[in-house]
Amino acid sequence: MPAAAAAGTDSSWPTLLIRPFQNLTGDPNLDYLGIGLATDLATEITRYQEARVIIMKSPDALQRRLSDNPARFIIDGSIQMDGNGIKISVGLVETKTHVQIWGGAYSTAFEAGRMISFQEEVAGAVGANIACEAGIISKTLSAESKNKPPKELESYEAILRYYEFNLMFTDESFFRAFEALRSAAHKERECGLVWSMLGRLYAANYSLELFDLDTPIEKAFSFAAKGVHLEPANQRVRLIMAFILLLRGDIDAGLAEAERGYRLNPNSFLWLENIGYLMTLLGDWSRGPAMIREALKHNPFYNVVVHYPLWVDWVRQGKYREAYTETLNFRLPGLFWDPLMKAAACGLNEKREEGRRAVDDLLALKPDFSKRGRRLIRYYIKFDDIVNWTVEGLEKCGLKIA
Repeated sequence: MPAAAAAGTDSSWPTLLIRPFQNLTGDPNLDYLGIGLATDLATEITRYQEARVIIMKSPDALQRRLSDNPARFIIDGSIQMDGNGIKISVGLVETKTHVQIWGGAYSTAFEAGRMISFQEEVAGAVGANIACEAGIISKTLSAESKNKPPKELESYEAILRYYEFNLMFTDESFFRAFEALRSAAHKERECGLVWSMLGRLYAANYSLELFDLDTPIEKAFSFAAKGVHLEPANQRVRLIMAFILLLRGDIDAGLAEAERGYRLNPNSFLWLENIGYLMTLLGDWSRGPAMIREALKHNPFYNVVVHYPLWVDWVRQGKYREAYTETLNFRLPGLFWDPLMKAAACGLNEKREEGRRAVDDLLALKPDFSKRGRRLIRYYIKFDDIVNWTVEGLEKCGLKIA
């Protein structure tokens, strides 16, 4: 019963049990698919390094293990065949309530030469559904620790606070994450992911100018560097470093770091959208948007911020109608980039009345945007022509930028 070690050392990190998928096809020659799916899924989730993954080899071993030390979550499933091909059914059970909290089904035509790639695709899709920051496991555990004071949180619970901020983007969620991560970084100093996420939070406050806090980009960089030093094979840690390099304007170094992160797990649907986000903003206009769109096909829990680099790319191409459409998918009303994108796209499309309403929303969030707007835009857009077109769109809607 091999276990794939991942995550930190405290007990708050989730434990996930994966048992071989049942072969219900009636063909024993397809037994390999059940073992292969479980193995690929364990490998996929372990790469996220936020769960302890255990693979069970038989139902008997599973029962013994559950009676001794039950895992918090169990994944199992089945393989069926009909006239149209192969169907894989997957379920996630939460063991405190014994309730199945998620299920999915995946089908393909039966072609012997395609079975391995299909198996990998299913593992990637399932991993993204349950293990991403907006996925089933984090949502389940986040609700349980919601009311704990920051100093009582374990490392993984602090990371869940960061996920909460990333999804809600409210003042309250920022400070909940800020205090939780600072406390966790001092309690579990060898957890690279905690240091990197603290750096990411510093970088967010620096680049979005949210609160009057001392969060310089060089401090964010030092935290991210510590995370990379402690966990060099952690994909999220690498991508946080690439993000901070973007904000510093280190384009070549940022692209190199994003590439390192990509090579750690090129097939991850979860990280593909994040890598695409970074590569697009760092100027890889071919691979970046393509990665985002591929990830969106497979991950229903994707973060809506990935529509932002797609918007940037449409503006770059002068395709303003498509840029406007992209703003409709970016739904973060608490973030000033939401009305900024809408206003700029409206101006470039001559939708000035709608654009003026978006400007009003922007100024409600950033009253002095006319003075510091160009600086705020340049944190995330590193190319002068795109900055100028964005400013042009805003000015057409009546917002003069210094």
